[in-house]
Amino acid sequence: MAVPTLVTPLRGAHLLNDPLLNKGTAFTRQERLALGLEALLPWQEETLEQQVERCWHAFDALGDAMERFAYLQVLRERNLTLFHRFLAEHIDAALPIVYTPTVGQAIQRFRHTYRSPSQGVYLAAPDQGRLAELLRQAASSFGPPDLLLVTDAQGILGIGDQGVGGIQICLGKLAVYTLCAGLHPGRGLPVMLDVGTDRADLRDDPHYPGWKAPRLSGAAYDAFLDAFIAAVREVTPGALVHWEDFGAANARRVLDRHRAAVPSFNDDIQGTSGVAAAVVLAALRGLGQRLADQTIVIFGAGSAGCGIAERLCRLLVRQGLTPEQAADRLWLLDRDGLVHDGLPHWSAAVTPYVKRGERVGGLAADDQGRIGLLAVIEALRPGVLIGTSTCAGAFDQTVVEALCRGVDRPIVLPLSNPTPLAEVTPDNLLRWSAGRALVATGSPFPPVTVGGRERVIGQCNNCFVFPGLGFAAMAVGAREVSDGMIDACVEALADHIPASHDPEASLMPSLQEARAVSERVAEAVALAALAEGLATRATTPEDALACLRRERWEPAYPSIQAG
Repeated sequence: MAVPTLVTPLRGAHLLNDPLLNKGTAFTRQERLALGLEALLPWQEETLEQQVERCWHAFDALGDAMERFAYLQVLRERNLTLFHRFLAEHIDAALPIVYTPTVGQAIQRFRHTYRSPSQGVYLAAPDQGRLAELLRQAASSFGPPDLLLVTDAQGILGIGDQGVGGIQICLGKLAVYTLCAGLHPGRGLPVMLDVGTDRADLRDDPHYPGWKAPRLSGAAYDAFLDAFIAAVREVTPGALVHWEDFGAANARRVLDRHRAAVPSFNDDIQGTSGVAAAVVLAALRGLGQRLADQTIVIFGAGSAGCGIAERLCRLLVRQGLTPEQAADRLWLLDRDGLVHDGLPHWSAAVTPYVKRGERVGGLAADDQGRIGLLAVIEALRPGVLIGTSTCAGAFDQTVVEALCRGVDRPIVLPLSNPTPLAEVTPDNLLRWSAGRALVATGSPFPPVTVGGRERVIGQCNNCFVFPGLGFAAMAVGAREVSDGMIDACVEALADHIPASHDPEASLMPSLQEARAVSERVAEAVALAALAEGLATRATTPEDALACLRRERWEPAYPSIQAG
């Protein structure tokens, strides 16, 4: 591969402080002379491979996950090529540090560890009238972005409102975009919409660096989001917006309100639902069963749970069911138990799955009309149980044993993260089910030995979905991110899950396969966008695939010349 050449006016320390251009000790003797770097670097010229090896020795010597996170944070701020090559070569060790689960701890500690400047853009509510101007500042600093990764940090992972610390989830996910799909690190922009926080402890903390006010809500919140979208359309027209970790009350509403104005998707709703649906499809294929024959229970009726239900509904309709029949296969539970018409309230997103009248008449309820998980399992005998509740230990031994009395090989997906919030650990699940359950989790878990055979525990990691989906939409200039594009993504992922051929195999590909799987996902999404007439940069399948190749970045140093 030919080495690209970049020309820069920067010299000396200014060049070393640019993370997109800095090569550190990999600057050649000629580059050092021309760019005024001779006295600023040690004598030895090193290769990128030698630098990665040194970084590994330093990283490996750090025993604490947060120390490793801080080390990689500094590396990212100083040398993006080295950072991304390190991730690529040590994905198993590094991805859980820059992404889940460790990023959750980093977000919680952000107010005490923030260093200025950080790689991110903060748009605060008091500046609502200047959002276009502020976004231009960011665009001039980072280059014109093609993808904006946006959060308001109200629903971070399973830990809720985190204020401006939520910028870290944007940075983590952008690293995954580059690692898995090949997004150029200068093409993505992390955006923190600082609309305040409802946590008094953050507002009262003298070290909290965000806007110290209660969160905007109602019309004021909508007006701020409208102003942001108007600024995006003005400053970065055509850029893809990836919505991330919005609160359950706003996530679906924000997506629906703005998806026609800018190409956008919500990873918690559409990404999580895509990976969960792909896992269910693959597991059923391995068991020789059909999705249309299943009863599915989803424990947790927030944005993730409702998104999974919606995606599975679409797949059920594609298998020949009516929308009503498909919705009838899905049973959702929230904090009040099964969602049914005897309860006083439920969210709009849950409405299609509310069970009525005779459908719940035979299920045991408490004196307040609440129908719990165990009663649902015993009455319905579901083949699939999915957890998005953040209720640690909810799938206890009684629930698991009841599940196994109903079906021979239940599919169980405890998806809540970070790790301490999982509804059940794989070790307990496989022990209580005598190895019969098929399991994939939301957080990483070690293998479990069952009957003398090691079972690899697949992590339902959105890194197998959102990078390929978002990268393809950006690369072909999709006018919107359609459900058909996400369906194509689901099918492509399901085809690469080992359990689709062997029920005892992992229910997810290994992290080592993340780049290859993301490339297949991106191809499927790009072709789907073309088929639906949504691609603005391609007119033939060959064009669409060429767009992907053209946009894909590899972490390798360019030749840098003075100019």
